Amino acid sequence: MLKWLFGKKPRKLTKFEYYEKWDFYGLLDDLHVAEKMLKNKIGGHSGDFDSVEQFREALEDEIDWIEYNNKTDLTQIHQWFLPTGVWDDFAGPEGLKLGNRISERTSKWKKGTAEERKRQ
Repeated sequence: MLKWLFGKKPRKLTKFEYYEKWDFYGLLDDLHVAEKMLKNKIGGHSGDFDSVEQFREALEDEIDWIEYNNKTDLTQIHQWFLPTGVWDDFAGPEGLKLGNRISERTSKWKKGTAEERKRQ
């Protein structure tokens, strides 16, 4: 009992180490690839978006919030990139692998952050 109370506590990861652990930088790289891919698309509609341009603007805003405002809630990105989600409608078959990779990374991030909150 005394060891538990007074023993060494595990060192917390730095922000950089935490992001590396959950492949956050890889996710950001993939999101930028997705953003560029959408610049070549026009028209269409899916879900709440009347056009691919509207979705691209929303995606760019979300990426900016993540990168520059220290936002780590990836719920919106996760929903957009789920299989058969908005991304699949706009990107088509050529965006399937990228969309699946982003979906897997956001799932991994969400699970990891939930586990971390439980430990605290």
